[in-house]
Amino acid sequence: MLVFDESRMAQLSCEPEWISWVSGPEGDAESLKRTLKNLSSPDGAVTPILKRAMMLSYLLRHAPVGLNPENPLSCRIRWGGLLYEEQAAWRAEGAARLAPSDWAEIRKLDEGGVFVAQLDLSHTAPDWESLLRLGLAGLRDRALQELRKTEDGSKQTFYRAVAMVYAAACDALKRLARAAENAGASGHARCFSRLAERPPETLQEALILGLFYDQLQDGDAVPVRSQGLFDRLYFPYYQADLAAGRLDRAGAKTLLKFYWMMLDSVHHPNGKNVGLGGLSGPGRDGCNELTRMALEVHDELGLISPKLSLRVHPEMAQDVLMSAANCIRNGHTAIVFSNDVTGFEMLRRGGKEPQDVYNYVLIGCYEPAIQGREMCCSMAAWGNIVKPLEAVFGGGVTFDGVELATLEEVPEDYAGFEAAYFRILDAVLDRVMQYCRRWDALWPVINPSPLISGTMTDCIRSGKDVSSAGTFYNPSGVMCAGLGSAVDALMAVKLLVEERKVCSVAQLGAALRANWQGYEEWRLLADKTARKWGTGDAGADALGRKITAHLAEKINHTPNGKGGFFQLGMWSIHYNFRFGRQTGATPDGRFAGMPVSRNLGASAGKEKNGVTGLIRSAMNLDFADCPDGAVLDVLLHPAMVSGEGGAKVVADLIRTYFAGGGLHMHFNVLDPEMLKDAQLHPESYRDLQVRVCGWNSRFVTLSGEEQEAFIRQASGGSR
Repeated sequence: MLVFDESRMAQLSCEPEWISWVSGPEGDAESLKRTLKNLSSPDGAVTPILKRAMMLSYLLRHAPVGLNPENPLSCRIRWGGLLYEEQAAWRAEGAARLAPSDWAEIRKLDEGGVFVAQLDLSHTAPDWESLLRLGLAGLRDRALQELRKTEDGSKQTFYRAVAMVYAAACDALKRLARAAENAGASGHARCFSRLAERPPETLQEALILGLFYDQLQDGDAVPVRSQGLFDRLYFPYYQADLAAGRLDRAGAKTLLKFYWMMLDSVHHPNGKNVGLGGLSGPGRDGCNELTRMALEVHDELGLISPKLSLRVHPEMAQDVLMSAANCIRNGHTAIVFSNDVTGFEMLRRGGKEPQDVYNYVLIGCYEPAIQGREMCCSMAAWGNIVKPLEAVFGGGVTFDGVELATLEEVPEDYAGFEAAYFRILDAVLDRVMQYCRRWDALWPVINPSPLISGTMTDCIRSGKDVSSAGTFYNPSGVMCAGLGSAVDALMAVKLLVEERKVCSVAQLGAALRANWQGYEEWRLLADKTARKWGTGDAGADALGRKITAHLAEKINHTPNGKGGFFQLGMWSIHYNFRFGRQTGATPDGRFAGMPVSRNLGASAGKEKNGVTGLIRSAMNLDFADCPDGAVLDVLLHPAMVSGEGGAKVVADLIRTYFAGGGLHMHFNVLDPEMLKDAQLHPESYRDLQVRVCGWNSRFVTLSGEEQEAFIRQASGGSR
């Protein structure tokens, strides 16, 4: 009988002192590093993808492997981060191919807090269905079969690289089997030996393979950012185990607890994303017993990782939604809720084929992507839509010496000011997307990945690596942060310049450059009187809709450099702090250096009409125009969700927001007095978790700036 002892989670999660390690020849870190350096040295006869395959294969055959015999899912490879070092070197070499003037502008736009253009390698996930259906040996054999069929030289190189990596992965499993035998763990040894030769047949084998692959991709310097639609992927193995009498529900739940703990032990800073629920076909609910079991495990363990993404639709069983809502009520808030109705329309409008929309997952935090057919790259560009306001007051689009456009003069009225803001925003976006295309062209040199590509059926069909647009969908996300602050700033300009006529645009610009010193009366008028986003105000909501629609028209369907398109994301994650530090005072009364608004939320302390006003504002947006995602943060006081009806309050908020067209939603349940006490006595609140953005963190581990922001929000801005 499997037993999960929560008091021994650290030991069971395979911390080094509890692992039985086995090294291959030359398996020490320095020997591995020396060999990798030799493999990565310039050689015109070896293409980048073959070089990468050789490096990964060498690590798989020589890096130490081990397991904890007490953990039924334990499997470890000690990589030492060596390929991350190589990736950094290759990225630097790729950047050197950019013109010095281009690289200087990219750096200045980044350091100035405007926008960032980059090669996003951090938002990827494999084709989990192919991995589980074929197994590692099957993926190897599939590539070899295609290799024998083609005479195309570039395709032959690709298939050879894939086969090389997966042959080495099978060898690593065989070495794990030997390590298990040496440790007296014959059950583990049988699992590893079988998985080296065939696909998984039991739930235990399937979970081990999933965890093993997760480590492979992490070792390849591209961490997995979605574990896929977990309940659908693993349910057939659960059913087979039940039918064969190998496992009962309690045993399966114990395995899930070990799986949760193993993902948590990776300590990925943004958490591991596990997808659940949603429609699996027209009118067909994808929820099953594993959905319910996963929610139970999440609530019982109370871990901050893995984080869950629950796809919700009108026909979803109420008990599933209530189970997730109960997790929120209990403070286990590492769940983002996604609306299938709006999501499907968003995906279709973004060019996804009808049969594919049922297979979307949330990559990273909450960025939608088609499982197994898409390289998400959701942060190819990301930036601050508040920053361009500074250029309007300055009379041109110049940031730290980077001139993108000029204005004939500083606008004199609100209409001219708003038009100038949009013109500057467009100029910034044009330049940033131009730089993204240049990064795209360098991807095959900087980071080919035969490992991920080997799982992708589309890559195998096309004979192309993911870095060469081998997947069917190849978008590039443009993350736009600070909607609430941008709306509030423009509404304040309208109030001060047009409605109250207390100052001109030029005079207001002078007040901002002085950081409001000497202009307190104007600042208070803007702060307390101007219309605000997130309150349900019709005027502010209309402006928010106008800004979002403008961004969507500018970004969506604009070609990127890899055969796909750019797509709009309305979110900020935690960059609202960084952008705030890089942004001067703004017309809404905000001082220089203060955070800008987060995700779709109101500016700090401006949710004057509570959750109702916040939801009403957000529901005005057309989220089908946000294919890179758009999330609403909701903060509730514990008193709102206490008692027997507390979970229903959360569930009703989700249903209401989604019925009104909302896309993504997540929660914090926080008492400001508890947070203040946690600052003073952190030792008493080690398990207090907060939803930072697309992931959860322990409150006591946050920076003072982040802690204060949560306290201000929970206190209604009075801190």
